[in-house]
Formats: sequence, structure tokens, C-alpha cells
Amino acid sequence: MGERRQLASKSALIFVVRIGGAGVIFLAQAMIARLWGAAQLGEYLLAIAAANLMAIALPLGFQTIGAFFAAEYKAKQDGATLSRFAVLAYGMAIFPGLALLYIVGQLIHLIGPAGTLLQSIWPTIAMMAFGTAIVNLNGAILVGLKKPFFGLFADTIFRPLFIVLGILIVAFIGVEDDRVGALIWWVAIFYLGLATLHFFVTIHAIRALPRETEMPQREFNRWWFYALPWIIVALSSDFFFDIDLLLLSSLLDKEQIAIFGVCARMFVLASFGIIAIGAVVSPDLLDAEEKQDVAALEAKIGDANLVGTGLAVVLTVGVMIFSPIVFYFFGPAFNQGVIPLTILCSALIARAAFGPGAVILSSRKKPYASLPAILLGLLVLLAANFVLVPLFGLVGAATAAAISFITGAGAIWFTTWRLTGLNVSIAPALKKYLVRDAKS
Repeated sequence: MGERRQLASKSALIFVVRIGGAGVIFLAQAMIARLWGAAQLGEYLLAIAAANLMAIALPLGFQTIGAFFAAEYKAKQDGATLSRFAVLAYGMAIFPGLALLYIVGQLIHLIGPAGTLLQSIWPTIAMMAFGTAIVNLNGAILVGLKKPFFGLFADTIFRPLFIVLGILIVAFIGVEDDRVGALIWWVAIFYLGLATLHFFVTIHAIRALPRETEMPQREFNRWWFYALPWIIVALSSDFFFDIDLLLLSSLLDKEQIAIFGVCARMFVLASFGIIAIGAVVSPDLLDAEEKQDVAALEAKIGDANLVGTGLAVVLTVGVMIFSPIVFYFFGPAFNQGVIPLTILCSALIARAAFGPGAVILSSRKKPYASLPAILLGLLVLLAANFVLVPLFGLVGAATAAAISFITGAGAIWFTTWRLTGLNVSIAPALKKYLVRDAKS
């Protein structure tokens, strides 16, 4: 019970700080909508979506597994191997990462009008993407080293402040044309400086581990074995709405993109409570797997699911009550977002209840097993968008996203249960809790 309280308190602290950062993000987006109009906010959200997607691609998946291997090497007190992992990860972001940025910049116009817009400001998007990739790598390694606050707060606190500062600078110097490009350029400059400082904090944490052991054989191949599938895992989870916004760019106008983008940001804020729980508990899950302690593993999964699902229910109710107040600051047109946001948040409960299947599959050396479920979710999103959005607009977009979320999470849970025999959903913990409560 004490560990559950500790998990909840750490997760709550991370979540509270995230709320503060998200509040600043909302302020920045509201400023753009009020000062420059909803259409400009739509352009900004598309540009940020492109930068985020490129950031996940640059290190070729190494930032998605950084926490996994950092936690393992910390448990083994193997700083030498973690150092080699870090050298390769940062190297991937430089090359072929920068080459990938250039190639995509030459081809992005092929996706349509949104691509033409993005190509016109691609150099600034590329700068933002590279800085974000480095911060993501830093954060993943620090989370694995059980420093989640250092790992998560660079993006949580400083990035929102940089965006507000960028808006103020653009407004102060009187930019009339290409305001979005100018804003992202300033944010990218600030973020690259932050990435550099964050990098040195990460290197210091890595060097604090003992370096006496030698790197195990075939460890290099093992990194790639996990990294490549986790690109898709991360894209379908952490960057789900960035993909969705680009898909919707041909189905909704810029004002509707702006409204849906704000809904997505509020949903991501709510879901960060679940992510925070995962950040705290993942190293312990991997440690239990490494020691083959099934009882400890099941207990950790149960605690995480109970806390996560309970938090998801509270957050969904809170969003339903308070979202109209938030939308008020963006302007009258954004009141259309209340129903779509409620639909989105209802899927958060199912996502939390299905449990950390992808993490367990990777720890059981089956990272590729989750790919069919993830691709199923993305295919459902694509099909549901083209069926529901023309009929129902923003409500259709939210419904499509919710269906995709639930389908993907359920499919990963089923895959985990079928391959490992482990039920990672909330059901075992809930049953155990109810039986114990009945006996008492």
C-alpha cells in the first residue's frame, strides 16, 4: 500500500507540473488564436505536428528505448554499455537523421496544400525537430536512470515558456507575413540551447554509473532489434494526434484544424497523467522482469492500472466540467470543441484499463509482436476519418480517434495475453481488490 501511495504521489507531482506547462501552452495557443486568428493557429499546429513526427524519426527509434536500456544498465551498474548506447543514439540523430530531414523537406509538398505550407517553412521546422529529438533522447535516458523529473521537465516547463516568448518577440518586432515561420524559428533557437544544456546533464548522469564491465556480445544487434518497432509504437501513442492532424488537413479547414488541435492538446494533457505513472513504474517493471519476479511484476502492473484508470475517470469528468471555460479564452468558435473533447477523453479510460502491454512485450523480447495491433489502430483511424469526418465534422474526427485508441489498446492487450499468458489489464487487480474488500 505504501508503494502505491508513493507511485501516486510521484505521478501526481509530475502531472501537476505538466498541468502548469500545459496551462502555458494553452495561453500561447489562445494568444495565437486571438492575435492572429484561428487559421494561423491551425497552421502553427500543423507545423508543430510535422516537427514532432520528424523528431521521433531522427534517432531511428533510439529515444523510444532509451528508458528501457538505461533502466537495465542502471540495475546492472553497467555505465560502459550505457555510454556506448548513448553515443550510437545521438549519432543516429546527426546522421542519417539530418539527411532524413533534408529528404522529407524536398518531398513534403506531395501531401497536398498542407505540405506546400510546411515546405515553405521547412528549415525552421527542421531546427525544431532536431532540438526536440535531442531533448527526447536526454529525457528517455534520464527517466530510465530513475530521474523522471530531470527527464520530463525540460519539455514540460521550458518549451511552453519558449513558445510564449517567441510569440511576444514576433509581436514586438511587428512581423506581418509568415508569423508562424518566425515564431517557430525563435522557439527552435531557444530549444536548441536547452537541448545542449540538457545533454550535458544527461552525460553527467551516465558517467555517475560504474564503468568496469565490458559491453556484452551482440548488444548492438539487440538495440536495433528493439528500436525499429518502437518507432511505430511511439508514433501511434505519443504522436498519435500529430499524425491525425496531418491526415485531417485534407478533410477539415484550418479553423477546424485549430479547434481539433486544441482538443487534442487537452486530451494529451489528461493522458499525461497516465504517461507519468508509466514513467515512474516502468523501471520497476523492467527490474522485476530482469529478476524474473512474477509476483512483483503483477503487483506493479496492478498498482499502475488501478491508479491510472482511477485517474483517467477523474480527468474525464474534470474535462467535461471545465473545458468550456478553457475554450472561452480561444474565442467563440472554439466552443464547438466541448463534445469532441468529451468523446476523446472517454477513450482514455479504456486505454488506461488495458494496461502496459507494449512494455511487457518488449521486456519479454517480443517487441515486434505489438506492431499488428498498432497498425490495426492506425488503419482504423484512417478509415474512420474518411467515413466519419465528411459526415460529422469535428465530432466525426473525435469519434474516429476514440475508436482507433480503443481498438489499438485492446489489440495490444490481447496480443500480450496470448503470447505471454499475462493479463496486463486492470481486471486481475480489480478482482483481487474486490475479493479482499469483501473478506474484510
